[in-house]
Amino acid sequence: MPQSNAVVRRRGGKGLYKTQPPALQKPGTKSKGKKLPEFLEPDEVGSLMQLAPNPRARLCMLLQWRAGLRVSEAIHVTPADVHLNAQTPEIKVRQGKGKKDRIVPIHFELNAALSAVLGMWKIGATEAMVGVTRQRAWQWYKESLKSCYAIGAIPDGKPCGTHTLRHSAARYWLMNGVPINVVSHWLGHSNLQTTMIYLQLVSDPGGFMERVP
Repeated sequence: MPQSNAVVRRRGGKGLYKTQPPALQKPGTKSKGKKLPEFLEPDEVGSLMQLAPNPRARLCMLLQWRAGLRVSEAIHVTPADVHLNAQTPEIKVRQGKGKKDRIVPIHFELNAALSAVLGMWKIGATEAMVGVTRQRAWQWYKESLKSCYAIGAIPDGKPCGTHTLRHSAARYWLMNGVPINVVSHWLGHSNLQTTMIYLQLVSDPGGFMERVP
């Protein structure tokens, strides 16, 4: 005997389910879209750092922007992790995500900032230069972002979190020709597929459109 179109009994006899046309049924999780990472343009990053509430906040932002560090990594960098006089100046990121170490080259802007910090601040070799909690760093970012909104340096309401500068760094590197596998290494990704999402933030990484007749 065919089952009723109105009611179908679950196996075991417990519970009743009403059938619905497919268009009215709730979609599963697979139908949900995935948003692209939020990012700032270089001039917006510059404004955010310029309006940072204090030097430590500015250093934290610079470590994320120029070295692509996670905020949890940036707040724990020590003088012993920084090698400014090496042939290639570099930062050793200790125990990043997945408890993995990695080495990241130091951009000249970050090099100058770190040189100033090490020359002026009284910090022990194994003492964190930023040395605050992630919550405190987030408060700093919000203060700076609010100031940027107020003067129009960043469009009011444009989102920015403690991961945004890292996203911005990855996009900026790709826009300037850094190979995707190198970007992946600098970010400390275990899988290249994780890094591939940043290619979606660069509309024409190879400059192909301008060659189209």
